[in-house]
Amino acid sequence: MALQNVEQLRRLLCLEPSEGNVLRDCGSRIAPDIPEIARKFYDRLEALPDAAPLLAGKRETLLAIFARWIASLFAGEYQDGFWAEQERLGAKHRRIGIPDAVLAAGFSILRTELMITLLNTENPEPALVAVNKLLDLCQYIFETSYLRTTEHDRIKSLRALSQEFDPETFFHAATQQACQLIGADGAALILQEDDWLQYAFFQGLPESYRRLAAHRFPISSGTAGLALLRKQPVYEADYAHSPCAMPEFLEAGLRGSLALPLLGPDGGLGVLTVSWFQSAPPEWIAEDAWDFLRLLSDLLANVLYRTQLESRLEGLATRDTLTGLPNRRAFPDRIAGAIARARRHSTLLALLFIDLDGFKPINDQLGHAIGDATLIAVAQSLRQAVRQGDTLLRYAGDEFLVLLEETGHVAEIEAVTSRLLLAIRRDVEKDGIKLPLSASIGITIYPFDEATVEELVHHADQAMYWAKQAGGNTWRLYEDHTPVSLDAEDLLAELERALERREFRLYWQPIIELQSGRISGVEALLRWQHPERGLLTPGAFLEALERSPLMPAVGDWVLQEALAQAEQWHRDGKDWDIHVNLAAVQLEEPGFAHYLERLLYKHPDLHKDALWLEIVERVALRDIPATAGMIQACRKLGVHFTLDDFGTGAAAIQYLVELECSGLKIDKSLVSPQGQNGKHHTMVRALVDMAQSLSVKIVAEGIEDAETAEKLINLGVTHAQGYHFSRPVPAEHLEQDVVDST
Repeated sequence: MALQNVEQLRRLLCLEPSEGNVLRDCGSRIAPDIPEIARKFYDRLEALPDAAPLLAGKRETLLAIFARWIASLFAGEYQDGFWAEQERLGAKHRRIGIPDAVLAAGFSILRTELMITLLNTENPEPALVAVNKLLDLCQYIFETSYLRTTEHDRIKSLRALSQEFDPETFFHAATQQACQLIGADGAALILQEDDWLQYAFFQGLPESYRRLAAHRFPISSGTAGLALLRKQPVYEADYAHSPCAMPEFLEAGLRGSLALPLLGPDGGLGVLTVSWFQSAPPEWIAEDAWDFLRLLSDLLANVLYRTQLESRLEGLATRDTLTGLPNRRAFPDRIAGAIARARRHSTLLALLFIDLDGFKPINDQLGHAIGDATLIAVAQSLRQAVRQGDTLLRYAGDEFLVLLEETGHVAEIEAVTSRLLLAIRRDVEKDGIKLPLSASIGITIYPFDEATVEELVHHADQAMYWAKQAGGNTWRLYEDHTPVSLDAEDLLAELERALERREFRLYWQPIIELQSGRISGVEALLRWQHPERGLLTPGAFLEALERSPLMPAVGDWVLQEALAQAEQWHRDGKDWDIHVNLAAVQLEEPGFAHYLERLLYKHPDLHKDALWLEIVERVALRDIPATAGMIQACRKLGVHFTLDDFGTGAAAIQYLVELECSGLKIDKSLVSPQGQNGKHHTMVRALVDMAQSLSVKIVAEGIEDAETAEKLINLGVTHAQGYHFSRPVPAEHLEQDVVDST
């Protein structure tokens, strides 16, 4: 309560200066009686059931404190400091957990004891009037401050709850507050599954009730069903006599039940039930408690809906949108399960890697629409050709994977493979142009090839290339005679262990605004903390990694870690641009935009327009229409793309426009010699002019000295990075390194 409002109330109650004098005189008369008043006060207060536990072991300390407060009431000075102290005491009573009913009862007891004492003094009437007015004002300030503190604490608790995204964690935190608010014993979350209700979580409920965890009941049953039907809370203070009572809950000892429906945009999601077993249910629930409970249930409904939405997005992320088949993101779980079943049942598991022969000419000459239709038709043919229980996935582009389970003989695998070749083989025709389509298939068989999941894919891929080298429209079985050097095999094995043991690290190199010298962005760079060789840069392992089946997993790890760190920086007020390099397999992944959307959803505090995904020029030009389509889908999410290493390949300016990149990085090969070579100087100037006309942001890479930085400023380059400013460093060292270097 603001002090000016207290002053208005004091004037309203007409606590005049003369009454202050009366109170001072009164205080002098009753001073010897104050210890006895305090003792009688606590005698009566301890008789209250709600107050007794709060006073246990504290009586002597509280007696002295209370006696001093009574004396302060009769000081005769009632300035701002006095009223502020009453306000503070009201808030303190709330903070230490004194129930509001005990607070009100305490004032009533004090009023009675003071009246009895004053009636035994001479001419008590003026003192009685003044004391009543003073106690009215003090009680109002106490209760107003108590209520405001209560509301403040509730808002704080709601803010804390709003940061909980896991439904179970949110449920336990929310129901603990709900039960404390209305004196309930526990709560449960019931989820709606079609026409049934099923328990999900419990909080503080007796074992007799928790045994109902596996219980399913019709959606129309009980208080939960009625709450969903009405879309309104249902409270039964006397559950035994409720028309909604269910026998199994009566047997569990349920005395009272509150059911709060959890509603989403598409209808009911479930019900939050609050229950009384040992405690007596209140006859009614206060309106402010109702408001808080409704808000808690709305927040819980939002968490549930978001979780369900994420689950649906997860499904989209693991399913190819063109063919409807599972995609490569679904593959690790599928093959891991298949390997476990093959081991358990002592059967063979065959992994088939299918690559279409002749698809590129079809796509290029007959158009992308015909190419897409061909992929859809091939997927449908493969569905019909595989056996029931086998797994078919679209791996990438014109590549498919098949898992053949529960096979007893290699001859059975060969028969299915021949059937798949026949199902794919066809002619594709448009406007009189007829082009052939067939397939090359590589096979590896577990447990004959007892390798890791990534190695199995790699081996089947190798066998597929042998089939292509044999002319296509055939299959080959993987045999362990590949011409990979021992060092390369060892490196791949170490890379796999590095991923499992979390040995990869992200280092960050700042991007500097040249005019001001401040950090405007950072680039995430991969490092390997090798247990024996120390910190390794990509030159020691990236080429082998990019050729291995580990690259998708490592690329995903880099993106996830970078987004998490970026979100933390943005929360801390560091509004830096975040540059993350995409691997070729990510760039060519058809479902990458959906995957990125799901990642961004998990990081709500990340500024999406500050995320710059970098693609290498040579990779971007492999399939410009496909790359442009992926970039366009991702740009709709609010992110930017940068063409990296510009100047190292054959890219023309038109490709920058076709790909709709918002930025480009001038490669070090153009930057470093530009001070000595007039042609490089002219080229950089031309790139800057072009970028300005297209509203494309330029960053110069590889700045190693102040002279080069100064020349770039003169050429109009605004942003740069390089060892002159900072080497790549861990996130925690980033700003200090820039300060030290400049």
